[in-house]
Parts: sequence; structure tokens; C-alpha cells
Amino acid sequence: MRKVILNLSLSLIFLLTLTVACMSNQYVPYRPVIRSQDELVVSNSAANPEHQGNIKQVFDFYSVPYREENGQILIPAGVWQDREMMWNYTTKANDPEWLRQQQEDGWLKSTP
Repeated sequence: MRKVILNLSLSLIFLLTLTVACMSNQYVPYRPVIRSQDELVVSNSAANPEHQGNIKQVFDFYSVPYREENGQILIPAGVWQDREMMWNYTTKANDPEWLRQQQEDGWLKSTP
């Protein structure tokens, strides 16, 4: 019985590791995350060009890998799963004061 439980445990660990490894290579479209009452929800509208520029600066600041395809910003699926963090990134991208302060401090490039 112990051997069966050990084998099942090892199989589960292997599957979880494989799932995490696959998700870290998978990119998904970025969508703004907003607070609605007490919930964090994905915005129904796509990010406008200004927000896209701002979110790329936030991702650069926090070293979040991203790429652009067909006008969309794609981020790792593992990053996307953390809604609290995505809300934090969205909030910073919508905060002109935070962006300005990071530019003044030399952390972000000025937007053209």
C-alpha cells in the first residue's frame, strides 16, 4: 500500500511540474484587470493604445516578459494567473503620477 501511495505521489508531482513548465512557455493576451465591488475582474474592453504603451513600461519596470503579435500584448500564462498582480500592473499603467515618477527617477524611458 505504501508503494502505491508513493507511486501516486511521485506521478502527481511529475504532472504538476510538467504543467507548470508548459504554462511558463505559453503566452496569453494581456487584458486589463479592474476591481468591481470586492472582486478583481478582467475588463471586457481591450487595452487602448495609450494603455498598451503604459503597460509595456510597467512590464519593463517589473521585468515581466511580453511580446507583441497582431497588435496584442502577450504575457506568460503563469503571470496572467495571478489576478492580484495583474490588477496591480493595470493600476500602475493607469496612474500617470506613478509613471511620471518612475520616468523622473530614471527607471522608465519617456514616452514619445
